[in-house]
Amino acid sequence: MSDRLAELRAAIGWTGPSREDVVEHRHLAAYQHAIGLDTGPDDEVPATFTACFLDEPPSLPTAASYGDGWLNGGDRFEYHAPLRPGDAIRSRPRFTGVVEKYGSAGPMALLTFETEFIRPDGELVVRHVGTRIRK
Repeated sequence: MSDRLAELRAAIGWTGPSREDVVEHRHLAAYQHAIGLDTGPDDEVPATFTACFLDEPPSLPTAASYGDGWLNGGDRFEYHAPLRPGDAIRSRPRFTGVVEKYGSAGPMALLTFETEFIRPDGELVVRHVGTRIRK
């Protein structure tokens, strides 16, 4: 195992800064238009809208030692409760795992982050699991 990979494995469990966001009508309308959704302003918000609230790239300090840039390796959104315009949600990313792979361009680290989007009363609305690649 490389020293760089060992540093990343040691950082598993890291949590990023907490943030609070509000689902605003004008941002939702732009999002719905961009994905071709024809819905009204008071309809349920797609779980994927929470991607607008992710810090990209993740602010994991240890990742700077592995590679020069970030690539998106995929996203999964778990829907737990309805999200509506005007809702306030808080979130905080957590680094949950890393795997090293080798390709024709050399080694790369596949980092997994989990972010839960929670209402002020503690109700889980959406869980996002994302893979980001350092090369």
